[in-house]
Amino acid sequence: MLIRLALVLAPAVLAVATAVDPALGDDQGGGIYRAHPDAIQWHSVLLHWAWVLFVPAFLGLLRPIRRRGAVLARVAWCAAVFGLVTFSALMAYDLALLAMEQTLPDADVRRVDAAFQSMDWAVWGWQIPGLAGWAVALLLTPVAAAYAKVISWWTASAALLGSLLYLQFAISPLPLNLAGPVVMLVAYGFACRELARFRAAAGAPGAAVDRENAATGGAAPGRAADEPDTFGVFKDRVGRFGLVAAPVVFGAGLLTVPGLSPDIAEAVRQPGLAQASALLLHLSWLLFVPGMLLMMRRGRRFTTVAAAVTAFALMHFSGLMVGDYSDLAVRLTVPAELAEKVSDAFGGYALFAFGWAVPAMLVSLLGLIAVPIGAAADGLVRWWVPVLTGLGVVAFLAVGVGPLSVLSPLLLLAGYGLLARALPSRPLRAWAGTPAQEPEPREPQPQPAP
Repeated sequence: MLIRLALVLAPAVLAVATAVDPALGDDQGGGIYRAHPDAIQWHSVLLHWAWVLFVPAFLGLLRPIRRRGAVLARVAWCAAVFGLVTFSALMAYDLALLAMEQTLPDADVRRVDAAFQSMDWAVWGWQIPGLAGWAVALLLTPVAAAYAKVISWWTASAALLGSLLYLQFAISPLPLNLAGPVVMLVAYGFACRELARFRAAAGAPGAAVDRENAATGGAAPGRAADEPDTFGVFKDRVGRFGLVAAPVVFGAGLLTVPGLSPDIAEAVRQPGLAQASALLLHLSWLLFVPGMLLMMRRGRRFTTVAAAVTAFALMHFSGLMVGDYSDLAVRLTVPAELAEKVSDAFGGYALFAFGWAVPAMLVSLLGLIAVPIGAAADGLVRWWVPVLTGLGVVAFLAVGVGPLSVLSPLLLLAGYGLLARALPSRPLRAWAGTPAQEPEPREPQPQPAP
């Protein structure tokens, strides 16, 4: 139900974000942000939310795929989880530009923007993978779902048309700029219905016809029961890897903070190291996402809900590191007192704080504690595993950046490493609309002679 809601909500939010954009048509010069501060905030935050909502929507379309279309699904899945989430984070830079335009003269704004655009870590760590993942996810996901017969080719074609219209006319004047989001809304609305029909067919006992009917509106049973789930195996492997790699990368991000100090002056003295640290911290939170997606498939109700909420919050939280780059670009370009004014203006946007930053951080950290608790309640791990992860989160909040900052990632690595190792290869319960996993048949044991 939530996946189908995301399929409709994501293009709807995209349409609203596109409609309120004040920088449309030929009016793209400097000063636009300064002249329309409220519209820019709504546009940036809603656009971020739209792209993040597309992630569960696309994952939902890919989820029923097993073997047919598995190669396409792997590429689209990685593009959505890693690329599209990274792209959504770039919307924070629009808010940073707004803070600059409200605080600095236009000449300084142009200098800071040029400094940001010239940062290699920002270009190769954020912009290029973000843009590539965004495009691949938009264009390949409906193709993969149609090839696997989850949706019809007509629906996939309409989704592709909507994406191409958005790419072409996103900053055109109203109402032309709405053509793409509106077509996408219609297409993914139909995809929502076809996905529901496909899942119902896959769970129907005694189904006798193939999946193509389910995707095109005919009588609808599901996939062959003996079709190997190669796509599911891929997702499980990436999820287990993420649970272990995320704390390791988190530790690397903390240990590369310039001078192991929160003092911004250290970052200004070592800008390359500061950029590397911010990217590693972004990747650490992002790598937890496939781990949470794995926990959704392995736990019972509480664990599933906690993992879903945590994964969604982590998608928002990982993007906040873009603010480190924009702040560094400002401090490398203008005097310290002006940089502080820009920082205060950026931090004072209530819509950004309460619609993105604060809930993302709180829910992510609480979720990293709640998910192992759910796993322990499900009997997957011993209770001292969530104690380790909980202490890891507390250590991060208490110690922060400093010589002892390695304590938090070590505790998280111990807890989540044990969790990844203990997870079963099959879910504890079946999802609604999908057939339950049957135990592997056992060979008959010889009976002793009387």
